[in-house]
Formats: sequence, C-alpha cells, structure tokens
Amino acid sequence: MELDIKNLGDQDMKQLVKSLELVSARVLDSVVRASQLASAATPEMQALFAEWVGCLGGELTRAVEEKGAINPDELAKTIGVTPATVISLALALHREGAIKITELKAEPSNGVNTEICGCLRRN
Repeated sequence: MELDIKNLGDQDMKQLVKSLELVSARVLDSVVRASQLASAATPEMQALFAEWVGCLGGELTRAVEEKGAINPDELAKTIGVTPATVISLALALHREGAIKITELKAEPSNGVNTEICGCLRRN
C-alpha cells in the first residue's frame, strides 16, 4: 500500500479494516472447522485419534529411551508432525509419567510464530 501523506488517517483506517477483515475470516474459519471436527467426533474417530496419538507417543518414548534426549525438529520430520506437536506430546507424556523432562534447552529463533496463519502475519 502506498502512503499518501495528506490522508494518513484514512489510510490507517483502511489498513485497520483490512486487518480486521482478515482476523474475522480466520476466526470464522476456525469456528467452522471446530464445528466440523466436533460433528465428526464419533466414538470410532476418537478411538482412531487416541491410537494415532499413542503411536506418536510410542515413537517419542522410544527416542527418549534410545538417545536420552530428543530434537523436536528431527523427530517431527521422522514421524510427520510439526515440532510444536512433538513438544506438546512430550509435555503430555511428562504429565502422564511416561517420560520425565529433566532439562529444557532452547535458543533464540527468528521471531516468526509458526502457530499463526500466514494471512495474519504482518508483512
């Protein structure tokens, strides 16, 4: 968007409206998806999901037993999920007592929130 110094207020408002349109669309999409998932949450689907999570948890637990530590990026590629999912799964397994998280190693990142849709990111 080009800046017109004479009409900065109008341009800011247009940018705000555009941002709100994007946020509203994303929220509506999330509500629709949640509704669709809820209607598909049959006992069979819940059992399949629990089995899938159990398989992923088994892979994570096996990696911990073999290596003593996991790299979320590497394990995510191996089991076909995102690193955020690996971290969430590790925390769930820790809470269940299946693994014990004894250390948390982190490093600075690029500042991009990978959990936010690209359409909501500032350019």
